[in-house]
Formats: sequence, structure tokens, C-alpha cells
Amino acid sequence: MATGMPVKPGLWLLSGIVLAACAPLPAVSPPRPEVARPALRQTLAAVAGTPAFRSTDRLSRTWWSTFGDKALDDLVDMALRGSPTLATARARIDQARQAARLVEIESGPRYSSDASLVRQHLSENGLFPPPMGGTTLNEGDVSVGIAYALDWWGKNRALLQSAVGESRAAEADRGAAQLALAGAVADAYFNWQDIVARLRLARQAVEKRSMALRLADSRLKRGIDSALPFSQMEVLLAEEQDKLKDLEMQSRLLRDRLAALTGNGPDWAAGLAEPAPSAAVPFPLPQKLPLDWLARRPDLVALKWRAEAAAQRIEGARADFYPNVDLRLLLGLQDIDLGNWLTAKSRYGSFGPALHIPLFNVRTLRASLGMREAEYAAAVAQYNQALVTAASQVADALARVSALDARERLQRSATASAERTQQLQAARFASGLSDRLPLLDGEIATLAQHARESSLQADRKRAMAMLFLALGGGYEPGQE
Repeated sequence: MATGMPVKPGLWLLSGIVLAACAPLPAVSPPRPEVARPALRQTLAAVAGTPAFRSTDRLSRTWWSTFGDKALDDLVDMALRGSPTLATARARIDQARQAARLVEIESGPRYSSDASLVRQHLSENGLFPPPMGGTTLNEGDVSVGIAYALDWWGKNRALLQSAVGESRAAEADRGAAQLALAGAVADAYFNWQDIVARLRLARQAVEKRSMALRLADSRLKRGIDSALPFSQMEVLLAEEQDKLKDLEMQSRLLRDRLAALTGNGPDWAAGLAEPAPSAAVPFPLPQKLPLDWLARRPDLVALKWRAEAAAQRIEGARADFYPNVDLRLLLGLQDIDLGNWLTAKSRYGSFGPALHIPLFNVRTLRASLGMREAEYAAAVAQYNQALVTAASQVADALARVSALDARERLQRSATASAERTQQLQAARFASGLSDRLPLLDGEIATLAQHARESSLQADRKRAMAMLFLALGGGYEPGQE
């Protein structure tokens, strides 16, 4: 009993010092913003109920493979392997992980070791009088130390959780970069596929316009027609040739874009094989989409982790208002005579607590806390805005897919009508009821309808890819 009595007054004294040394927190804290949850039930139900889609259990992370085009699969795989954008994302992940590791290390025992060898001349009028004063000495010092913060208020834990959140946000950023890159490749590929198809049709149209011009020239020379039809045919041929040149330029630009997206140079693009037309396929989408589906988008996951990290930094800033105790141990050897430096008599040491008192730093602490609160509010606002934008993107992409699906059906009817008209003109030409010019006009009109159908098919595929991107491309947090 008697041995424990002297300790209690010391503990009460220490507790009193700790409580008295606390800096007062702000009397009123700003209200923390809440994470938005936009109404999406009807929108997501409409997505799953669209005829353009077929039911599936879950979205595939390799969503581009659902289009059934091996050339597209190869391009996306190449882009995901060699893109400098993804290399940058991987480097940021490593950086964030190392930052989290550093915080974890700093939260534990901190070790230090120092050694010095100093030659110094002591003043005769200084601290040490003669005979030591006025001499020149060699002073050696070697020490090792350890310090450990007790972290009573959880500051180190909060900072560690914040660093872990930033690391997970970096991982989600890589998922977002992969999704965006795959989407860019798909968009460029479908655009190029359409341009290649329209190039074939444009070459046929130029050939038929040339035939029509030759017929008009022949009729002009034989006196059957005036120069007006010939002049009109020249204008129409020039317009078709201009369209052909424009399509050739677009094809080259899209090849170069695909080369850049896959991490290749322009020379590689010159040897890229032209894509073949691919059949339209129903888009796989789960029959039921949960309301939190958009929250799984990698860009939103990254923003949410950053908001969580900001919230943890608030807790760390609040912990700074309370005193903190470090336990410190120092051991070393010191001597002004190097001959006795490493002997037992040269040893020295210290051990004890070091109390950090924030009482006289209130304004700085409150400013730091206010900055962290504002940082969190900005992170939540950014997440909420991104979530609302994502919901709008889903609705827009759905509307675009639905509209293009209806337009494509109408265009198929228009193409079929043009083909029937061409067949009737061919029959009239074969029976001698008309010359070849009306037949050529009908063939050119049919080619134009096929070109419009090709463009609508490509636009529909691009819109479907945009919808998949808006839904997050099958990304699941923690799969990186």
C-alpha cells in the first residue's frame, strides 16, 4: 500500500496538466455536407427495359468484347497494355501507397542515430577557464535514440486512414483511366469503321457519277442534250470527289488517333488493317440495376475515397487541440579525448516524457481545422456534382441509344425503298423504256441511303459504349 501512495499525486498532477493544456475547440463547427443520392430508380429501370439490350447477370469489365469484334478487342487490349496514361496512373498508385506506408512508419516508434567528430578551439574568456580554456580539443559524440507518440487522441490513426484513403482513390483513378481509355478506343474504332464503309460507298458513287458524266458528254456531242445536263453532271461529280477526299482524310486522322491511344506512332497506323463491317448485337445489361450502381463508377469511387480521406484529416486536426506525449530514450558516448571515447565512463543517456502543449497556439490550430473542414466540404461537393453529372450522363446516353435505335429502323425502311426504286429503274432500262441516266441516279441514291445507315449504326454503337461508360463499365471497387 505504502509503495503506491507517492504515485497517485503524480498521476493527478499529470492529468491536471494535460487537461489544463488543452486548446479550446471552436464553439460552433460548420455543418458537414451530406453525400447526394439522386433519384435514379425510374432512369435505371428504363435502361434495363430498353429493347436494345438483353438481360445478363452483371456488367462485364471487358465490355468492349460484347460487340463481337475481334479487331476492337485487340486494339483495346493493346491500349491497356501500352498506354502512357495508365503508366502514369500506376506510378500515382505506387506514390500513394508509399505515402501511406510512410505515415504508418511515422505512427510507430521513431528511431534516430547520430555520430559526430569535431575539432574545436576553446576560448580563454569563454565558459571554460584556463587551463582548459585556450586549448584545442577533438570531441567525439555517437548516440542512438527512440521516441514514441502515445497518440491518446487518435491523430496518427486518423492520418493513417487518410493516407490509406488516398491510396485507394489512386487505385480507383487507374480504373477510371482504363475505362476512359477503352471508351476512347471504341469511339474512334466505331467512327473509323463507319468512315471505311462510307469510303467504299463513296468510291462507287464517284464511279457512277463519272459514268453519268460520260453519258451526258456523249449525248451533248450527238446533239441529243444541251450543255446544261453535262455541266450539272460535272458539279455532281466534283461534289462526290470532294466527299471522297474528306472521308480519306478522316480515315487517316482516325488511324492516327488509334495509334496514339494504343501507344504507337503514326507509322504503325499506316499499316493498320481496315475494319470489316460488324453486325449489330443486343447490348448486355442486368435486368435490375441497384440504386447505388453509379456510386461504383471508378471516378466516383475515387472522389468518395478522397472525401473520406478529408474527413480523417479533420479528425487529425481536432486531435491537435489536445496535448500529446512522446516517450523519448537517448543513449550515447561522448568524450573530448578520443582515446577514452569508447569506454564506459563516456556514456550518457536520458529517458522521459515530452509533453506538447497546444494551449498557446489556438489561432493557428483553429485556422488549420477550418481549412480541413473546407477541404472536406469541397471534396463532398465535388463528389455530389460528379454523381449528379453521372446520372445525367446515363439518362442522356439512354435517350441517345433509344433515339438512334428508332432512327436506324426508319433508315432500314428508307434503304429498302431506295433499293426497290433502283430495281424498278433497272427493269425500265432493261426493257428500253429509259436510258441509263435514271438508273445511275437510282444507284447513287441507294448508295447514299446505305451511307446514312452506316453512320446511324456507328452512332448507335458509340452511344451504347457511352452508356456503358456512364454506368461505370462493370467496375467493382477493390478489383484493382
